[in-house]
Amino acid sequence: MKRITLKQLLPIALLTFALACHVYDTHEYRLGAYRDRAVNNIEYFSQHSPALAKRISLGINFPALVLSYPLRNAYDPVLYSRNTEYTYFAIYPRDIGFFVGIVIFWYLVGRVLDERQAQNKEIKSSPRLRRAASSVGIVFGILSALYADQFIKTAWLPQRQIGLFGFAWAAGLLAYFLWQFTSELGARRDSKQMLFAVMLTVFLTAALWIGEPFASPSATQLFPVFQ
Repeated sequence: MKRITLKQLLPIALLTFALACHVYDTHEYRLGAYRDRAVNNIEYFSQHSPALAKRISLGINFPALVLSYPLRNAYDPVLYSRNTEYTYFAIYPRDIGFFVGIVIFWYLVGRVLDERQAQNKEIKSSPRLRRAASSVGIVFGILSALYADQFIKTAWLPQRQIGLFGFAWAAGLLAYFLWQFTSELGARRDSKQMLFAVMLTVFLTAALWIGEPFASPSATQLFPVFQ
């Protein structure tokens, strides 16, 4: 029996999770709105939608949001919709872009992990190609940080929380691909340590800058979980 690989498992698992959260989102929101007696309250909607499950899904799959950035405002046409007493969900082009992004990103992650797990596996790609891949990864990490910043700067709780996931993803991606790039260049250990010292300084500075809006009085109202 052929063993299922991570490049097969991860896209299927994360896509299934994202679809489940997408369908469950409106139901979870409606339960909270009825509980808090805030039905048809626009302000309540902006501070509670998407609901928690979908926020987690969007955060875990934040790189897929970056990949689907060109379709972020594509709400027309409605590809599928279903409205019942318990929930409502619709599929827009932006959702298709997000789901495709999940498959692409987690396939690549799974492929890297599979190659690392394989024993005595020869690396067939050329050093030039590996450096190019690392460069693309670095650019993608920077774009992830910029997109996460857009989420964090909004006045809405759900988007800010998703943005925190995005910032964590950006830090991880940049750390990994910078390490890979310097390894391909044959950098010495002390050079790598210097690189990470610079990265740590940059990220601490960015964290303090991002944290400033959270410290404001309005932010403490938006982020009761951080009080």
